[in-house]
Amino acid sequence: MEILQREIAEHLRMPRENLQVLQEVDSTNTYCKTLALQDAADGTIVLAERQTAGRGRLGRSFQSDNPMGIYLSALWRMDVTPQQLMVLPALAAVAACRAVERVGGCALEIKWPNDLVLHGRKVGGILTESVWNSGKSATVTGIGINVCHGTEDFAPELRGMAASLQMLLEKEISRGALAAALIEELDLLRTDAWAEQAQWLAEYRRRCLTTGKEVQIITGDTRRVATALEVDENFGLVVRESDGTQNTVYAGEVSVRGLYGYAP
Repeated sequence: MEILQREIAEHLRMPRENLQVLQEVDSTNTYCKTLALQDAADGTIVLAERQTAGRGRLGRSFQSDNPMGIYLSALWRMDVTPQQLMVLPALAAVAACRAVERVGGCALEIKWPNDLVLHGRKVGGILTESVWNSGKSATVTGIGINVCHGTEDFAPELRGMAASLQMLLEKEISRGALAAALIEELDLLRTDAWAEQAQWLAEYRRRCLTTGKEVQIITGDTRRVATALEVDENFGLVVRESDGTQNTVYAGEVSVRGLYGYAP
């Protein structure tokens, strides 16, 4: 058994079936989508030591070409509504925050909709995708967390925005322990979140750093400045536009003034 897989097994509270740990893959989400088309079991988890073509939201790449982070995808076959699927990335962000808090002893924040933030720096992100095959649907949720990176491990253009848990906490973080905690929190989400969504929404709102801030909303080629007011019951971002009207944002990119170098 490889080192990471052994460490995960040591930290899991109960043995976990349908868990694959790969040395290298193009993208755990892409790999999981292939497994879904091959009728892989509900609850399958895939981790990789490194990704050669990691992906993030809005078609962006996610730097994950070294064995210093958690690169994980979960395959779920859930009988839920499209509206419930729409909020899954936000729920996964809460699960990831809980896992980091268990292992690192620190409280992460969430930049709407699902950037994981610590001390003003991005330490992780989430990408959820759907798969259809012969009338059956599956959902793949990918989570990437920067764990052991040093500044030199990030591309120069990312160094002002991205960081790792170890950089910011100045202490060693076990990738095996964090991966195990993340798997357990995702399993809890899978069984608990739909029935207790109000509780998960309350935690998301508490962690969301976007509300109360001036933001820039980027949708396609358009940009506008607004004030983020609150997160609604469907995890949409309610904003006050420059003309005083209110609107709810469900997609696109939202930059928070003073975060990641954004200053309108």
